[in-house]
Amino acid sequence: MKKIKLLIFLLLCINQLLIFNLLSKNKEINKQTNKYERWIEIQIPTRDGKLLKADLYTANNDTTKQKPVIFVQTPYDKSKYRTLEQPEALTGGTFLFFDTLNYNYVIMDWRGFFSNEESAVAGYDRGLDGYDATEWIAQQKWNNGKIGTFGGSALAQIQFQTIKHHPPHLVCAIPFIKDYKTKYSDFFYGGVFRKEHVESLEKLNLIKTDLILEHPKYDNVWKILEQQNDYPEEINVPCLMISGWFDHYPSDVIRAFHDLRNRSPKEVKDKHKLIIGPWLHGSVGLLKQGILEFPDAVLIPSEAIKKFYDYHILGAKNAWPLEPVIKYFQMGIDTWKTTENWYSLQTKIDTLYLWEHGQLNFYPPPPKMTPLPPIPDTLIYDPKDPAPTVGGSRFNPFKPLLPIGPQDLSNIESRNDILVFSTQVLEKEINVTGNIKIEIFFSSNRKDTDWSVRLCDVYPDGKSIILTQGIKRARFRSSYQYDTLLEVGKVYSITIELEALAHTFKIGHRLRIDISNSNYPMFDINLNNGEELYKLGDTLIAINFLYHSSEYPSRIFLPNQDYNYIPIIEEIQDKSKIKIDPNPFESVFSISWDNNPFIERILISNLLGQIILEEEFLNYPNTPIFINLEKIERGIYFCIIKTKNKKIIKQIIKY
Repeated sequence: MKKIKLLIFLLLCINQLLIFNLLSKNKEINKQTNKYERWIEIQIPTRDGKLLKADLYTANNDTTKQKPVIFVQTPYDKSKYRTLEQPEALTGGTFLFFDTLNYNYVIMDWRGFFSNEESAVAGYDRGLDGYDATEWIAQQKWNNGKIGTFGGSALAQIQFQTIKHHPPHLVCAIPFIKDYKTKYSDFFYGGVFRKEHVESLEKLNLIKTDLILEHPKYDNVWKILEQQNDYPEEINVPCLMISGWFDHYPSDVIRAFHDLRNRSPKEVKDKHKLIIGPWLHGSVGLLKQGILEFPDAVLIPSEAIKKFYDYHILGAKNAWPLEPVIKYFQMGIDTWKTTENWYSLQTKIDTLYLWEHGQLNFYPPPPKMTPLPPIPDTLIYDPKDPAPTVGGSRFNPFKPLLPIGPQDLSNIESRNDILVFSTQVLEKEINVTGNIKIEIFFSSNRKDTDWSVRLCDVYPDGKSIILTQGIKRARFRSSYQYDTLLEVGKVYSITIELEALAHTFKIGHRLRIDISNSNYPMFDINLNNGEELYKLGDTLIAINFLYHSSEYPSRIFLPNQDYNYIPIIEEIQDKSKIKIDPNPFESVFSISWDNNPFIERILISNLLGQIILEEEFLNYPNTPIFINLEKIERGIYFCIIKTKNKKIIKQIIKY
């Protein structure tokens, strides 16, 4: 019985996440190209004898012309694609353009959903349906043998599940706002149940909450599930991935993208691309996100989607290969930036320290000059009155009027159960690019509690706009595999990791963090009793203390880019005749010279001008300097040699 239960759990978990339809209202693109008048309902045979219903869209209902097909598999009812004028609340934001001059379209309900509800088979791999449908489409008179797939969230995951079976006629895929790997953190953030999100999935018949709550720790069930769903080596077609800073899992999409770049077959690993914008889960590419507008990010996804399909499927010479590997939106200054590796951007860590009176400073609190211990801040957390969720990476399709995304938190920051820490008004910009971490020193009068953090940008008019959030359960501060309950009154440290972010805090703004012991209903409440999780029990009020002193320096780590742009590309000629040997090199090279300049410092930078190594030297006559770059990736770099009077730059190549 346990094995059957485990199998059902694994299979149900695979079909997760949501987005309510991904149909376009993109009139600027569709106005000229949309020629279809109606759809034709077709039936697609599968290997187990089922017939899955789908809708076929062609120009003027013409099924005689062979064209490539864009194939969508949805659990949200294919009939909602039958009009381009569907309600805005149901649009995914990322546009499925209906270019029926160049493409035909097939929209198929998942097995077990809507028109295919009667075809349900317990535990069936829907990726096989994707394979069967792709290959059946390829044999039809209205297809030329080339097929691309499209869809976000659950519609993205089914693409990955289809691709791993390697249908021969599948050319490329656009899976967005979701990675391929189902994992513990999809359902438990910092060990805390993602209540609102998972309950929405259950209402959509994608998951069973009870099955998730039976595994609140990172046990063997999760380990097996993650191993079964980690298959970038099987992704053998080019993928365009898209995510947003206000989506559920931008960090996971970034990780999955780099896995594809590193581990997918060599024929395609360099063809994957990623776009990350200032978007929510259900409004990718739209102007309005929460209470903010991002005009520079409108239509970016839809334009990239068409260009991607036209290049890979139609063979258009549209310079798609010259598009950046990663294109990301730096909020605050609202600028698009590019990189080949997201993690290479995080070259510097800025640290802000929590002080008394709600201050955030770039230096730690000074030691106390008296024998009295430092006074911590106090939070009284009542699970019956938790701090409410406002904005952030929240998405509930059943409550479309909820405040989501970037929202003003100033109204709730006056609550007694929220501590607010802010910088002074900034006289210099703070750039954040990466995953922010916060280390908190705390004690409690209870055996367990949660620590929740929200990062905000405070505008000159006082609006406190949430950018991202995170939470951690105290019992899981050391590991998600086992409990470590608290001793009353003992001081502990806990580290909370927020989602990936690219944001600039501008001059005249302030950086702020809001700290509480709850964020409900985005995350489930902690009863504070230290007993078995997600079972009925006593609800206890917790008195929690947050420390910020020289002994207990609570702090926030801000990943940043330490740019040092080199104003020239060509090497500087110098009379000292400095030599690099060997060059190209494998791991170690030497620096030698004829006229013995006094070398003070050597720096190694990449082509973006980012410093990846910096060493100070006191060199001796006729003694070469050896530089070990074993741990950096292969590529072209600059060796910057600083002497007392000048800077000499040499190009170096690691192979």
